[in-house]
Amino acid sequence: MIRGLRADTLTSALALGIASYITYQGLDLEVGTTSNPGSGFILFWTGLMMAALSGTVFVQSLLPSADRATIGACFANIRWGKVLYVLALLVAYTFVLATLGFVVATTILLLILFKTVEPQSWTVSVIGAVLTTGCAWLVFVHWLGTQLPVGSLFEAG
Repeated sequence: MIRGLRADTLTSALALGIASYITYQGLDLEVGTTSNPGSGFILFWTGLMMAALSGTVFVQSLLPSADRATIGACFANIRWGKVLYVLALLVAYTFVLATLGFVVATTILLLILFKTVEPQSWTVSVIGAVLTTGCAWLVFVHWLGTQLPVGSLFEAG
């Protein structure tokens, strides 16, 4: 690592590169217009917004008055055990999603996360898991018309 490199400088430069790639891919898929959007419309505008935001952070990180936090300082207080725990839960979630279905698997995942990562009461955990799963289901299935896994345990024979 470069000694004394500011965390915001590196991360915003990386984000700017990713945003540029996303914008390019959106252009490649044809942007279209607001009244007749092409397949790259959302990609293009998302990439452009990301580029603007990350470019702003990049420029601010180069100013003399910028925060002097280094990259190492960003990782100093991370609780790696919890990061690995959540990652393991997400991997397990991907394996049970097809069997249990989106609603059941997501509710169980969120319940476990609410009870173990930053422990909440049972009431808060259950209500939070059910409401969050319900809102996600509404957005993806009802409003966006996306198909989510029902689960092989619940499919009609």
